[in-house]
Amino acid sequence: MNTLRRHKHAILLAAIVGVALVESFSHRLLLGPVASDLAISTTQLLVFLIIFGRKVNRLVAFIALATAVAVAWAHYVLPPSYPQAPLRLIYHSALLLLLGFATIVILRNIFEQRVVRFDDVLGAVCGYLLAAGACSNLFTLIEIFVPGSFSVGQGFGTGLDSWHGRIAVLNYVSLGSLTGVGSGAVVPVRPPATVLITLEAVFGQFYIAIVVAQLMGARLSQALQRNGSPQT
Repeated sequence: MNTLRRHKHAILLAAIVGVALVESFSHRLLLGPVASDLAISTTQLLVFLIIFGRKVNRLVAFIALATAVAVAWAHYVLPPSYPQAPLRLIYHSALLLLLGFATIVILRNIFEQRVVRFDDVLGAVCGYLLAAGACSNLFTLIEIFVPGSFSVGQGFGTGLDSWHGRIAVLNYVSLGSLTGVGSGAVVPVRPPATVLITLEAVFGQFYIAIVVAQLMGARLSQALQRNGSPQT
C-alpha cells in the first residue's frame, strides 16, 4: 500500500495517457464502447482519489465525479429517443469542474511542497495534462452553444459530427494549444473559441515556467539543507 502511495502520480499519469489514447479513436475502436467508458470512468475516479485530500475539496470533486460518471453511463439505460444534448452539456460541465479543480489543487500542492520526489514531478505532468483535458471540455461546451466555432480540415473528415469524434478532435486541439505546437488542421474561427485558444497557450507556457522554477527552487533548498546539516 505504501508503494502505491509513493507512486500514485505515476499510476495516474499512466491512466491519463491511456485514456487519451482511447479517446483519440472517434468511434472507441481501440477497446469498444463499454470498455472505453469503463477506462474513462476509472481514470476519473483515480483523479478524485489521488489528487483531492482535503474534505471540502473532496466534496466538490465528488459531486462533479458522480455527475460525470452517472451521465456517461446513462445512455446505456435510457431509450435511444431520449435527447442527448442536455446529457452532454451536463457531462462536459461536470468534467470541466473536476479536471479544472484538480489542476488548481495540483498547482497549490506544488507551491506547498518542501520535499520534491520524482513522483511529485510526475504529479506536475499530470496537472499539465489535466489542464488540457479541462480546456478540451470547455471547447466542447463552446461547440455545443456556438456550433461551427472550429474549422476542421479535410484530414479530420467529419470529426465534429459525432460526440466521440468531437471529443477526439478537441482533445487534439487543446493539447496542441497548451503545448504551443498548435493544430493547423483544426482552427478556431469564432469567438470565444478564438480568444480562449490563445489564453490556453499563454497558460501552458506559464505553467511550465512557474512549475519548473518552483520544483528547481525546492530541489536547491533540499540540497542546501543537506550540505549545511551538521556532520555526525
